[in-house]
Amino acid sequence: MSVRSLTYAALAIPLAAGAAVAGPATAAAAEPATAADIVINEVESNGDPVGDWVELANLNTEQELDISGWTLVDDDADHTPIVFPAGTVIESGGYWSIYPDETPEGFGLGGNDAVTLRDASGTIVDEFAWSGHAATTYGRIPDMTGEFAVTGEPTRNARNVAADESEPVDTSPWPHDVLTIEPVDLGGDFALDDMSGVDIASDGTAYVVNNGTGTLYVLDFDTSSGDYSIAQTLVLKYPDGTGLPDAEGVTVGPDDAVYVATERNNDESSTSRPSVLRFDLPTSGDATINATHEYDLSEVTGPLSANGGLEAVEYIPDVWGGVFAVGVEQTGDVHFVTLSTDGTFSLRQTFTTELDGVMALDHELGEGVLRVLCDEVCDGRSIAMTFDGTEFVTDGTLYARPAGMANLANEGYASTVDTIACETGGTAERARYLLADDAGLDGISLRGALAAPGGCATDDDDADPVFGSLNLGSLNG
Repeated sequence: MSVRSLTYAALAIPLAAGAAVAGPATAAAAEPATAADIVINEVESNGDPVGDWVELANLNTEQELDISGWTLVDDDADHTPIVFPAGTVIESGGYWSIYPDETPEGFGLGGNDAVTLRDASGTIVDEFAWSGHAATTYGRIPDMTGEFAVTGEPTRNARNVAADESEPVDTSPWPHDVLTIEPVDLGGDFALDDMSGVDIASDGTAYVVNNGTGTLYVLDFDTSSGDYSIAQTLVLKYPDGTGLPDAEGVTVGPDDAVYVATERNNDESSTSRPSVLRFDLPTSGDATINATHEYDLSEVTGPLSANGGLEAVEYIPDVWGGVFAVGVEQTGDVHFVTLSTDGTFSLRQTFTTELDGVMALDHELGEGVLRVLCDEVCDGRSIAMTFDGTEFVTDGTLYARPAGMANLANEGYASTVDTIACETGGTAERARYLLADDAGLDGISLRGALAAPGGCATDDDDADPVFGSLNLGSLNG
């Protein structure tokens, strides 16, 4: 579906109407809107190729209406409401939408958020709050008059589509076996939203980044108790010591440095800045740290919206001498790049997936598989990629999220295999998994699973392999 949009240059607000767009030239003929005329009709909180958006609808089927001076704001009391400029008109029975993060006020919409619409006098006209991003959008079903529900597909500036009107997607079952996944209870920041990327290093240490605060958390893991603890909290900066990197993905490189995929500088949130930052971590203690390198990948990704950039990064050894896979939300591309110590990079391959966005990447140990995941926007579906000796390929299988698992905003996924001591002596291998929920549903932003050991080995025996025995079926949110 194609929609037209106008941008009011003075305020840089992308605005769009339905069948036709009414701009300032026709505003004089429009009647002032009243609270009975206008509703919030659809909300996209997880971004399209431009960003988050809110759609309003005019219930009056005979008269175009003027909403100049009306305001829109999210649930953050520190945010300045967006004021609709003079001449803002919605056609009769039509639609009008706005991208809040593309306005001078520059705020996006989170997984747990709300929008409030007020008229020019400050009176609340309509409001809507939600918990967790929708797989598609939240919209009124039936269109304009019904209650809010998860829609069948995004329909900005058009009639809302019910979920049962959308076409089903042909998928294969999640490829791993069944096992219970539990919240990782770390309290504090981990009870909030915006946790995005996660990685587990070869020594078992876990790394998690928060895209709202530009923070990297280093987690120790006790193999005997199965418990995590926060070892370090590190605030990330660009190489010059400035900015608030929108940290979306994280991986540990071959030099034990940590590499973070970023969409933008949150201090300039309306501008795209797709880059990978490299950090040398202090050996202990909390700190603010500057990146040693910034790899600007904009020439590889092409133009992106501020909220559509790099979401994931994963280091893959033994391919092209060691390569980084980088996932892009807006395009669904995976770029494979080598990153040099002099700050330059080389593009080895670009693969365009069928996913609506690449939100997480994990190189599954023991499998040789690069798991490429989308989030709740496409129901947590994923693909598996392997290296055929020349390039990374996929057989086209689209995997559903694990049966029974809620459609969570998982923007981080990591797996590893730990060697654990057996009570009877010897050792065994046990698979371990982590998932980061950007929406922090029910105050949970990190969840994990431990596979049952594949059998305890003696000094002369090998443990049975257990990788792939992940079962998320019992997860209910």
